[in-house]
Amino acid sequence: MSHDAPGQLWDAFADAMLAAGHAREGRSRYADRPALFAGSREIAHLEADGSIDLRVTRAGWAEARADFAADPAVRRDPARRDWIELRPRSAADLDRLVPLLAIAAAANA
Repeated sequence: MSHDAPGQLWDAFADAMLAAGHAREGRSRYADRPALFAGSREIAHLEADGSIDLRVTRAGWAEARADFAADPAVRRDPARRDWIELRPRSAADLDRLVPLLAIAAAANA
């Protein structure tokens, strides 16, 4: 992360996800870090390095791939199936990713 602190970017990310769909905040089941849930399903969490893991689902990624596969803030490892890694460096990065967040929220609804 460059100028914005990871906690501030997580807060902005969480605000965008909460606005995009039915999500609630909680603590990750994978580590004691902030997370977002749709029902009982964990759909996002903050990693120790400031990256954000986002559950987009296969169908959601199929919808988003054309617009976000080459985005420098998005990393997808096919072995992780439903998850992508977001590495936003600024609020502007998050603003650009809002359509992806909306797809992820809808895919997990």
